[in-house]
Amino acid sequence: MEISIKNNISYTEIEKAYKELKKSSNVDLYIPANITGKQLGIYTEIIQLIITWSRLSKGKLYIHYSSDTDELDDKIDKMFNRYWNFVAGCMGYKNGIFLLDQVEVSDKVANVIKERTSFFKINENWKKGTNSFISSVQHSMNPYPSAFYLSNGILKSKKEIIELSKNILIDISTSYNSNTSTFVIEHYEKLIGEIIFELIENTHFWSQTDYSGETTPTGFRGLLFSSHQGNKDTLLSNCKDDKPMFNYINSLITNNESNNAIVEISVFDSGSGLASKWCKKDVTDFNSREEIYESIIDCLIKNNTSDTSSSYERGFGLHNIMSLLGDRKGYLKLRTNGLKLYRDFKENPFNGYIENCRENYKLEDWHSVQKKTIPNYRTEGTMFSIFIPIQIN
Repeated sequence: MEISIKNNISYTEIEKAYKELKKSSNVDLYIPANITGKQLGIYTEIIQLIITWSRLSKGKLYIHYSSDTDELDDKIDKMFNRYWNFVAGCMGYKNGIFLLDQVEVSDKVANVIKERTSFFKINENWKKGTNSFISSVQHSMNPYPSAFYLSNGILKSKKEIIELSKNILIDISTSYNSNTSTFVIEHYEKLIGEIIFELIENTHFWSQTDYSGETTPTGFRGLLFSSHQGNKDTLLSNCKDDKPMFNYINSLITNNESNNAIVEISVFDSGSGLASKWCKKDVTDFNSREEIYESIIDCLIKNNTSDTSSSYERGFGLHNIMSLLGDRKGYLKLRTNGLKLYRDFKENPFNGYIENCRENYKLEDWHSVQKKTIPNYRTEGTMFSIFIPIQIN
């Protein structure tokens, strides 16, 4: 069996790929040289699909070149210098990476991976246009990228992460249009930086072992910053098969002609998933999707943080995320343990300023709103994506 990530892959096709993965433990993955689609949040969805494939399948990784392709080495280098393919190379190496004519190129890809991991040792982020990527490859020679870690493998301070986050967000936001306002980023720089710090800190402590506490032999975690800009029609066209996001953009933007800017901050890892880690059991041992959902909320609200000054144990920075997105009428997406959840803060404001009521932290089921059959396939790892409007006309 096989699944293929097309260069214009949609959310619908990602759903189909997960269903295929459920059918067999030997599914080959075909990846494209490039992604041309511009769906909002699609890169991290692709990354999580790749992580899930690498965890659940013994299949091989295939790239769309043959041994007689002109300038093959150069094309492989360019291909795996793209974020999602870099993840595929890191996680797919164990079962082999092949050309279409069955020639193995694992060693060639490994050289590109080594170069990129070395890059993160001395460079804080990997920027391409309106995107910036930071990753930690657990099983590499450099598992501690300089953006987040000191040379001894200790996480950097919250103050340093706040400054780094602000600089990256300003950089990617003004890459497309130098006149884009960065007021929101600068006004909320401390809160945004604290959110990123807490999310990264938790991937550090939670994603390197499975739900039973055993260290995983391979692992990947990272952070993606993206800037999405355009008029209303452009942004709507980039979420056409994502009904909740489409409805959010449609309601948020009232002027059809002016340019708008929304920044995306996505944190992802290859761990066991929030519910599994919180309850210390495999996702197959839960009795229902409802139990998984409640465990996710328990984890997000109750898990201890490094912030000992807080009287409210709010876990993965959910309270901070809710506060920020509530203020800015933002959007949250979370995918973990087979569930895809979201919250539209334009439609459903956050009322957590008054009291820490569990109902205030409610997240909606994406599949229910899509009017799709509720799936029972498995996903690996966790993906958090927050979308912050910084310029809406």
